[in-house]
Amino acid sequence: MALLEEAAQSLRPWVPFTVLNTVWRCLDPQAETVLDVGCGKGGPMKFLKGRRSLFSVGVDIFEPYLRQCQKHSTHDAFVRADVCMLPFRPKSFDAVLCMEVLEHLEMEDGLALITAMEDVARRQVIVTTPVGHHEQHGYDGNPYQEHRHIWEPRELRLLGYRVVGHGLRGLGGTSGIQSPLPRALRPLADVTWVLAGPVVRYLPSLAGNMVCIKRLS
Repeated sequence: MALLEEAAQSLRPWVPFTVLNTVWRCLDPQAETVLDVGCGKGGPMKFLKGRRSLFSVGVDIFEPYLRQCQKHSTHDAFVRADVCMLPFRPKSFDAVLCMEVLEHLEMEDGLALITAMEDVARRQVIVTTPVGHHEQHGYDGNPYQEHRHIWEPRELRLLGYRVVGHGLRGLGGTSGIQSPLPRALRPLADVTWVLAGPVVRYLPSLAGNMVCIKRLS
C-alpha cells in the first residue's frame, strides 16, 4: 500500500486538474528565480525544477523540513525564517510560490504575508490553499502544521488573484489529517478529485483546494 501511494504521489503532478500540475502550467515562462515560501519537505519544487531551469530558494521555520530539503537537493539555497518576516529585498525574485501555507496563519498574518510576497516578487505570486473547513493539527512533530484560518475564493479574488478550483471539498488531504476517508479509499478519492476538475475549476466555491495566481507585471 505504501509503495502504491508513493507511486501515485510521484505521478500526480503530471495529471491535469491537480494542484501542482496547474502551478507548473501557470508559472510565468520567463521566471528564472523562485522563492518557495513555507517550502516544507520540498516535493513541489523538486518537480518544478525537474521540468525547467530555475534558481530556487526555500524558506521554512521548521528545521527538520529544511534538513530534508537539503538532503534531497530540492532547492538551490535555504533560509530558516518565519514566513511572517520574509528577509528579502523588494523585487528580488521573479516569482514567489506559497503552497499550503496561508491556512496555517491567522487571517491578519496571512494578509501581511500576501503583501510581503507581492513586494518580493517581480512578475508573479502563486498561492495554493484549501477551500472550506479542513481540521488539521500539528504532525511530523511540527506544531506549525495546525490550521488557523481557511480562505474563501472570493477573498483572494478581492485581492486581485485569479482563482482556479481543484477537487471536491472533503475528499482531499491525508487520511486522518484533512480527509475523513479511510486510507483504503484514498485511490478512489484521488480519482474523484481529478474527475471533478473540469467543473470546480470554474466553481472554486465547491472545490477542496484552489490555486490563486496574480501577475504583477
